[in-house]
Amino acid sequence: MTKWRSLIIGGIIFGILWGLFMIPTIRNLTQHFESYKVEKRVYQTYADQLKISDEIVSFDAVDRIQNRRVKVIYFFKNDNERESLNQQKGCLLFNVDAEVKLPDQPTNENQFDYRQFLQSRNINQIVQITKIHRIENGHSNLGTDCGHLLRNTVLQNLNRLPTALKNYAKALILGIIDDDFQVMITQIRKLGLLYLFCLSGMHVFFIRKYLMMVGTLFKIPIEEIDLILLLGFPFYLIIGGGSLSLSRAILMAWLAILSQFILKRGLSGIECWSIVLIVSLFKFPLMFFSLGALLSYLMTFILLLVNSESAFRMNFKLNNFSIPLILNSTYQWNVLTSGLAFAVGWIFEKLIFPMTLLGSLVPGVREICNQLLRLVNQGFCLLATIPSTVTFGKLPVVVGSLIVLMMFFLGNRRHRFIKWGIIGMLYLGSWLWIYFPIKSKVIYFDIGQGDATLIQKAFQHRVILIDTGGKLNYGRKQSFKRPTAGQRIIANYLLSKGLTTVDGLYLTHQDTDHIGYMVSIGKQIRYNKIYVPAGMEKLESFQQKLLWLSQPVKKIIPVTDQVSNKDFKIMHPFEEGKGTNQDSMVLYQKIGNYHFLFTGDLDRAGELKVIDRYPDLKIDVLKAGHHGSKTSSDPQFIDQITPRLAIISVGKNNRYHHPNLETLQTFNERAIPFLNTAKSGMIQVEISDSKINVIEWLKR
Repeated sequence: MTKWRSLIIGGIIFGILWGLFMIPTIRNLTQHFESYKVEKRVYQTYADQLKISDEIVSFDAVDRIQNRRVKVIYFFKNDNERESLNQQKGCLLFNVDAEVKLPDQPTNENQFDYRQFLQSRNINQIVQITKIHRIENGHSNLGTDCGHLLRNTVLQNLNRLPTALKNYAKALILGIIDDDFQVMITQIRKLGLLYLFCLSGMHVFFIRKYLMMVGTLFKIPIEEIDLILLLGFPFYLIIGGGSLSLSRAILMAWLAILSQFILKRGLSGIECWSIVLIVSLFKFPLMFFSLGALLSYLMTFILLLVNSESAFRMNFKLNNFSIPLILNSTYQWNVLTSGLAFAVGWIFEKLIFPMTLLGSLVPGVREICNQLLRLVNQGFCLLATIPSTVTFGKLPVVVGSLIVLMMFFLGNRRHRFIKWGIIGMLYLGSWLWIYFPIKSKVIYFDIGQGDATLIQKAFQHRVILIDTGGKLNYGRKQSFKRPTAGQRIIANYLLSKGLTTVDGLYLTHQDTDHIGYMVSIGKQIRYNKIYVPAGMEKLESFQQKLLWLSQPVKKIIPVTDQVSNKDFKIMHPFEEGKGTNQDSMVLYQKIGNYHFLFTGDLDRAGELKVIDRYPDLKIDVLKAGHHGSKTSSDPQFIDQITPRLAIISVGKNNRYHHPNLETLQTFNERAIPFLNTAKSGMIQVEISDSKINVIEWLKR
């Protein structure tokens, strides 16, 4: 107990001193600023840092004037620019005109926070190049320049390898995960084994182990092997990509070796871990905004604490400590994880890493190594198809922290059953809170220039989705490997609430900005029933989308206002059509004492027909038609339904200039308050019988 008390007191003192010392740095990383333009500004990077795709290049760089790290992006104007960058080598100086802005922040609940991710790497500026004046070769220092030149050479050689071998080699040796390998990373994440790869120290440990084996074979003294590693590890930190997890692993191994040379006794693992943690927190004060860094340091600490225990108990504890972090980040847990962790760790050590290293170095065995790694991939994919994933929802940070704290207390055997009981109650309480919300909610997603609305009633674990959003590419190539906004925003939100099924999907009409993400969301979320305006179900384009769905739909239900429905009063269309704007579904629902209306892209003529058929229609919250276009929201229609609030779903800086001034004038003249998702982000309307509460995500 005295040891733990000293550790806690020491940690508190360090935290206070660190906070006082790092406040200016943290303020600098988190400060807000207005976008501004620069001319002929020079940014320094290396050729191996360039991430080049068909239309864009992005890279981390250093602003030579401000001496700060930035993220640079540039959209190619022609193929020659892309080919020219592919030929670059060494240290590069980009002389450019650019717009400097803040990284995007999440505009929807539980959306990935790209700004925090970059802040964890000491980046708080996005530099979008508008014009490249010239690209010149420069230099930093000899060691860094040589390291990056070697990394670029290795990268070019690895790109010539067969696909599976190339993907593993680039990921494990260089820390580069291509789009092709993202598919496999998704399967690993489904199995709950991502933390094994986040440790990243595994292959650093294996490098030392294999070198020791070679040294034993050729009778090379251990001291000489350690000297090679002592000199080589700093170069590998550059070659391996320098991620926070890799830095932790290399620095710990380097410190352990160095201490054996200069001290009578080497530093213990905990001592190395502590020194590296302190150094890293001073260099990257916000590094724990990154899940990879958090998992890496926590899991390594647990391994050091339990390294004398059996492999089973070690894996059991690693899993228990990782569950809260995984549930807070990915919302799901695979029940096979505990059993697979030990086996996959063994496969990683005995097969994946040796085959990757051997195949990369020895040309004669590359095809064999590639086939073995393909079998490993097939095994991961097969295991991922087993329905063993539990969708828990997003575990609150406070609850997750308490569970991790209780896991540490389990080291003391006193009152162990009580401690396990507390952990169980924390999980159960969180699950009930997630699965059975105490208030009804209507969620208007910020999905860009599209439309998507979610409805969930209080104490019900079922949801209704009106449209899915979608994006027109306007001639740009579409990537089928990267997650769409529908997956990143809508599917991610549903999973964070413990939901894997949409009970009813209502597609108001056929436009891409309303149904474009139906297929991609359907890869993660099942649709029980899909409702469409009568006639749309016959369209070949819609039938094709149904064939692309990963999971079959129980029913496709065409509707008109004559069709009875348990979720809504359907007020339009009146007859069968072709799913155009003029055929848009109009949906009315009463939640508590409040009335909601959703009009899709129905035009003014259609709105007037609706109030002609339903002259007594009155509502509280209107989902304004056609993204606030002047083709909808007819003044006579608005006068009839008298909304108390209008919600406009619209994309930021959209090419259509929505919402139109005419529509806003209609609302202003009638003193009807309105919100739009481009300015407010996701808009959440919480309803109880007595009151309504509107939450703007960007202004919360």
